[in-house]
Amino acid sequence: MSLNKIIIGFIVILLLFSGYIVFQINKTPIPKSKVTIDNHTFLVETATTSAQQQQGLSGRLSLPQNQGMLFIFKTPDRYAFWMKNMQFPLDMIFINNNKIVTILQNIPKPTNSKTTLPIYTPNSSANQVLEINAGLSKQYHFKNGDTVKVNLE
Repeated sequence: MSLNKIIIGFIVILLLFSGYIVFQINKTPIPKSKVTIDNHTFLVETATTSAQQQQGLSGRLSLPQNQGMLFIFKTPDRYAFWMKNMQFPLDMIFINNNKIVTILQNIPKPTNSKTTLPIYTPNSSANQVLEINAGLSKQYHFKNGDTVKVNLE
């Protein structure tokens, strides 16, 4: 076997392995839980542990239009959020007792990692926070007081 064939074989294996790694990193899990607001249903991943809540959606390149992440807390409070390592803008919908209490729209992704990140908090206590793509809460006319139906699986 010639040296050229060995080198080409090695390059092909390296490219295949690299492609697999990139696919695994960017793969978005298909969530099974659902959040419905005004007949608009989002498939959601849940973040219930401290580690999941700190990670959130950071590091992902995008979020499918009908998906989101639901942060679930044991007790209502004015939980603070930031956009560390986010690659796309979000709407944050703060929920307490199945009602929207605060909507923060079009929160931008950070422009660089060297500046201090803004902290986002609701106007009142919440026990859940739904993160969805920026602009959807306005597009769907969500407002404070709207009922939120959560179906966890």
